[in-house]
Amino acid sequence: MQSTIDQDRVAWVSAHVIPFEAEMRARLRRLCRHPAEADDLMQDIYFRLLQAESVEHVREPRAFVMQIAKNLIIDRARRDAVVHIEPAAAIEHIADAEPSPERVAMARAELKWVLGLIGELPDRCRQVFRARRIYGMSQNETAQCLRVTENVVEKETMRGLKLLSDMIARVGVDQAEQLQQTRQGAAADKKPYV
Repeated sequence: MQSTIDQDRVAWVSAHVIPFEAEMRARLRRLCRHPAEADDLMQDIYFRLLQAESVEHVREPRAFVMQIAKNLIIDRARRDAVVHIEPAAAIEHIADAEPSPERVAMARAELKWVLGLIGELPDRCRQVFRARRIYGMSQNETAQCLRVTENVVEKETMRGLKLLSDMIARVGVDQAEQLQQTRQGAAADKKPYV
């Protein structure tokens, strides 16, 4: 890690990145769940630019910075998708081996709801999302099956995740409350036999 900041690099960033920072932040806000994430990403972009060995090879600064942002978003998505084994193992011994009938009914309702949300995605996005996330196909297999490029598969997968996240954020709370009320209603209907 550099202990001092290269003044030439600061000048390059000032001349080539700062002029379109507002546009970049607006794009990042559309891609992120929270505005603070966009600010964090901008800081990470600046950090990577200032820590890079060289920027002399960069001919299109805007495209270069957008690629850094894309890579950071993908890295964060991968990091968020990692399941930590220790907490999962601790939960396993607490949970019952078989779910209750109510839990099975709730899980089926949740699955039906999620499949309905997936059904609302645009056609190509839905096809790519199903192939990748439901059928577990690789990016290459999906591209060959749908006769699109791997780049399209990657973009449509990210687009699908973003759209689903937005839909869940928009209607998820209402849906969760309805499911909770359904569960409470089912519990109230169960009366002991006398």
